[in-house]
Amino acid sequence: MPRQRVNESLCSAARALEVLGDRWTLLLIREVVFGTRRFDEFALHLGIARNVLTTRLNAMIAADILVQAPVRDDALRKAYHLTEKGRDLLPVLIALLQWGDRWLQTPDSIPIQIVERESGEVIEPMRPRNRSGKALTLRDLDWVPGPGSTDPRIARLVAAYEKQRRIEPRPIAAPKKSKKEKSA
Repeated sequence: MPRQRVNESLCSAARALEVLGDRWTLLLIREVVFGTRRFDEFALHLGIARNVLTTRLNAMIAADILVQAPVRDDALRKAYHLTEKGRDLLPVLIALLQWGDRWLQTPDSIPIQIVERESGEVIEPMRPRNRSGKALTLRDLDWVPGPGSTDPRIARLVAAYEKQRRIEPRPIAAPKKSKKEKSA
């Protein structure tokens, strides 16, 4: 897909990566999730240049991922907090951490594990799930054109995806027998 500016692309992944694609963005989200709130703490924990940190934090505020609030009512110092839009990135961050744990670490080198507070149990890997909670694999999923697929900015790409689409046969459940067939 040719590089387009975020306001020109309709692809949700492309638009999300325009906002989140910089390595510092998800690391800053990780920091806020783990309790970091102040500019100096971000700089210290990440080893990021202060001018780069300022730019990234301002971009995340502009994108409505972070919000600044006074540390205390009478304080001049500000703390950073996730907005609802920012909190919705939690599954993305957890999936990224889990992927890194699985593919880039050894069982003995995993630095931080995400546990359920109440049970203390390590959480299950993030996976797409159906309504009943069954984990879905790539083979269980399909892609279909959405309501915005006819927009000229993305229609060619959607058409290309449809053209190259290969559907693998899936197991089909046997039809349920009627009461007549059961009694026969």
